[in-house]
This record gives sequence, structure tokens and C-alpha cells, in this order.
Amino acid sequence: MVLKDCSRCLVYTPQGKPLTEAVVIHTRDYISLYFGGLGMRDVRMRTTVDFYDDRAGMIRAICELVIHRNPTFPEMPQPWMADCTIQEVKDSLQRQKDIRARVNIATSFSSERHGTFYGVIENISAGGLYVKTKQPLDRGEMLTFQYSFRTAMRTFQVRAIRGKRIGDDYGYGCCFVDLSENAEAVIREYVYKVLKERDKGRRQ
Repeated sequence: MVLKDCSRCLVYTPQGKPLTEAVVIHTRDYISLYFGGLGMRDVRMRTTVDFYDDRAGMIRAICELVIHRNPTFPEMPQPWMADCTIQEVKDSLQRQKDIRARVNIATSFSSERHGTFYGVIENISAGGLYVKTKQPLDRGEMLTFQYSFRTAMRTFQVRAIRGKRIGDDYGYGCCFVDLSENAEAVIREYVYKVLKERDKGRRQ
């Protein structure tokens, strides 16, 4: 069984664009996906699915999906479901929460204590980020920032948990606070994309 402990995934269209996030329920021999009803219809398709497995990490696989109405709706809140068969594992990254991608994202932050200031996010994972800034911060200080990791602009909240001075700047390790499953999936997809593009560049 490819999946070990997976509760959510991201389903793509056959053309490779994100289609919908889904709840995953799996046994040793069976995988079911449950999702909302925007633009869904009864269809059988072969497409890519990113599984976010708490034990196995992120697994990108080619799957056959048989999409149909969820017969247990509204007991289960998702009106659509898919019978999922993994046909080929394309790639995997162990415990995506622990894997950081090096980035260079300049953005503005705000806090109740220090107002608005600028910083550069130098690495990021689904668990947190590291930011360098000229603004000294207090340990435990709550920060907010906005960024589009996929398409829509989102507001994120982080807590500064450790920091040190680096010349004229300060570096802070921060953890995400109250991160929704949807926002976490967006960051996981972004980290995966950055790592894959970097690996592809090294091989060229």
C-alpha cells in the first residue's frame, strides 16, 4: 500500500492544473476521495494527485479516478467523491512538513507592537518560515503578512519563536499560527514546486 496515513490530497486536471483539494479515506486496498461540488460531474479520468501523507510524506501519483455523487451526502459534507486507483508513483518527498525550500520573498509584515515593516523570507515549510529583517522583534511576537503562493492572495499569521542578530539585520524562525488545511495545502504545493524546479535546474 502506497499510502500510510493520508487524510488529504490535491487533485489536478488531466492538463496539469489544480482542480480541487479532497479528503482522503483509505484502507489497505481501497482509496476514496471526497470533495466539493464546484464544476464536478460524473466522469472517469486519469490524472495527477498529490497525497499529503503524515508518515510517508508528499506522494505525487498518476491515478485513475471514477468521480460520482457521494451516496452518503449529507452525512458526509462533500457532495462528490471518487474511487481512486494509484497507477504510478511519480515522485515523493519525505515528511513535507519538515522539508524547507530556500526562497527569496520580499514582503511587508505587521505586528501590534512594531507596526508595518519589511522582511525577506529566506526559507519556508508547511510548519513555518525564516525571515530576515532590520526590525528587532520580541520572542513570541505575532506577525501577519500577505502573499500569493498559488493564485489568490492570502493572509498568514506567524509567531516569532527564536531570533538572532546578523550584522545590521535580525533573523527570526517563525511558526505558522491557525493555518487552515487549505492554506497548508497551498504552502505544501509551493514548497514541492520550488524543490522540483531547483532539482530540475541542477540536472540540466
